[in-house]
Amino acid sequence: MIEIKPNAIDEQPINEVNYKKLKALFPHAVSVDEEGRYVIDPQKLQMSLDPSKANIKEDGYGLNWVGKKEAYHHAFSKNYKVLKPLNDANSKNWETTGNVLIKGDNLDALKILRHNYFEAIKMIYIDPPYNTKNDGFVYNDNFTCNTEETLEALGYDKEYIDYIQNIQGAKTHSGWLSFMYPRLLLARDLLKEDGVIFISIDDNEVAQLRLLCDEVFGEDNFVEQLIWKRRATAPNDRIIGKNHEYILIYAKHIEQEKLFLQARNNELNSRFSNPDNDSRGVWVASDLSANGKGGRLTESCIFDIVNPITQEKYSPPKNKCWLYNEEKINLLIKEGRISFRKKTGTPFLKRYLSEVRQGATLATILDSHGFSQDSAKELKELFGNDFFDFPKPLKLMRTLATVGLDKNDLILDFFAGSGTTAHAVMDLNATDGGNRKFILVQWAEQTPEKSEARKAGYESIFDITCERIKRAGEKIISGDLTKQELDIGFRSFEVVEDAKQCIYQKSLEEMTQEDLLAFTCKDFIDANEEVLYNLLVAEALPLSAKIEVLVADKLYLCENVAFVLCDLPTDELIAQLKSKKACEYVTVYSPNIADDTFSLELEGALSSMGIKSDKLRFRG
Repeated sequence: MIEIKPNAIDEQPINEVNYKKLKALFPHAVSVDEEGRYVIDPQKLQMSLDPSKANIKEDGYGLNWVGKKEAYHHAFSKNYKVLKPLNDANSKNWETTGNVLIKGDNLDALKILRHNYFEAIKMIYIDPPYNTKNDGFVYNDNFTCNTEETLEALGYDKEYIDYIQNIQGAKTHSGWLSFMYPRLLLARDLLKEDGVIFISIDDNEVAQLRLLCDEVFGEDNFVEQLIWKRRATAPNDRIIGKNHEYILIYAKHIEQEKLFLQARNNELNSRFSNPDNDSRGVWVASDLSANGKGGRLTESCIFDIVNPITQEKYSPPKNKCWLYNEEKINLLIKEGRISFRKKTGTPFLKRYLSEVRQGATLATILDSHGFSQDSAKELKELFGNDFFDFPKPLKLMRTLATVGLDKNDLILDFFAGSGTTAHAVMDLNATDGGNRKFILVQWAEQTPEKSEARKAGYESIFDITCERIKRAGEKIISGDLTKQELDIGFRSFEVVEDAKQCIYQKSLEEMTQEDLLAFTCKDFIDANEEVLYNLLVAEALPLSAKIEVLVADKLYLCENVAFVLCDLPTDELIAQLKSKKACEYVTVYSPNIADDTFSLELEGALSSMGIKSDKLRFRG
């Protein structure tokens, strides 16, 4: 069949097409200037390809700061960490759950997740350190095995190298930006094309974060900056009591973003009333004025509205116009859809509940979505004590999850804290029958030695996260038979050093006796569960995927991929695979294969099954 080409008049100009492609890949390096011309910043583009060749000015902080190239380099430098399954008391319902909890540095975790969750996450929520005097944040990322050598390779002068090394372990804007930059770069890669990220922050770094997100996600993809009222009353410890924080929202691609309406509830509906017995039902008064299209006043919408009863005239507010032209306004007055306030006489538009969408949009100011004191109560109800400082309230996280997620979407929180995100997802699923899943990452930060948490047996924040998810899930389903099928489980993994890779990257001269002994260590060779789940990562399979044991410790099937972990007679392997029609790929873990002829025999045997050599992979 001949493909019919679109009319040339309807086609987009090639420069516009190319701009959109570049903008999708390098949002920070491509823009449109005030005259509508397309502009590429060559240094920012070079940064994306090879930071060592980029001539980026790093004096000051904000969009540019000392250490920026190193931070970018670290986001995509080789990772030598792997995931260790914690199929014990740290997990729940391992075989059936679709949720994941990861213990360890979130930068390492994000690098690992980038392999198998690339463009798979619908919503990311993070509550990172605010870099205040009280949050305990110090910048202490260890970039490389030899930081100074790496910095020299990236083109830093000696004075800058000294400065970058000094900000590690210090509380500075530059350090905070270097901490956040690689994490946000990786987060963007994890978002789906229609994905969205929510970031909690306060006044201390909100300006820097806004600039940083403009660069990482593209300023065109900015959605909104919400204000969350975190305290019912302002504190009196300063001239102007601060009782709020911010939540920045950015889309992966704003034109594809689909935020969801909140379900209407009694609180929202109670704002509607019918004091004049309008036959159309209950209503609320809505502003009749506007700023005009694109900020420009519309001349046809600037006129005096006349009250037909009093004959009083009302002009639009200063620097505004009416929503509609004079003909439309007069028609609405005649229909009774525009009324006049009793005290001031000013006109307003009636907005009827029957005409409102079934859901409610999210207001810019979140003044009734839970306070910090609510979250303290929630933890106390679960634990009998408040073990965690400044957790986000369940109501706030439910609101954000409702807006950012559809019923079958996946959310990631890589600053998990007490685990409110997981709690909110399970609670929301229980309410509306959804099947949302979560991935949480939490560093095993030690609890203070004499804290109530340590006295109760929680040695790290991760321990609190893990226990809260368990207790919250049980509380949600307790006494309700209709919720017994709810997924309240999770698989836990720990980010650990890849012992094999650490040895493999050494030269023969660097090898020690301990390294050589490690190759013969049974634990080193037979850590098959750890190997298996890291092969899932390599093959871009989710960590929650169901795994079928075909031959214990040797052969497994996950979705359409068979995993060979140890030597296995070829005829036995083929017999097992022939019984599984789903098998399309075979992955072999090479370090555990001792038989030199195995690879050749396997390739021929698989070919007879119709599995070609390009679908046979050797890993390790």
